[in-house]
Amino acid sequence: MGSTADDSSGTPSPAARQRKPAGAGAAPVISCDGVTFTVTEGNEVAEVARGGAARVLRSESFLDAGTGTRRHFVDVQGEAEAMLFLVSVREDQRRIVAIRRVS
Repeated sequence: MGSTADDSSGTPSPAARQRKPAGAGAAPVISCDGVTFTVTEGNEVAEVARGGAARVLRSESFLDAGTGTRRHFVDVQGEAEAMLFLVSVREDQRRIVAIRRVS
């Protein structure tokens, strides 16, 4: 149904692709179901456009204090339909550790 990365190892599943964007200190980006995500310096989830510009996505989130992971529910308008993703961010490392498409 969606793509995930393992919370413990940070390794993306085969369906989720991770790459480092251009620019020193830039956070890695991860693609899932045709949408490319990254994390901003403020640990917000952003969608990366084709040209590389990041647009912060509005989200509802909660912190899992046991793992230091903030889980964001974000809505993204795809070409054919709206999609809801659960994006897990390790705030201390400023990186996405898991993405799951919910709908």
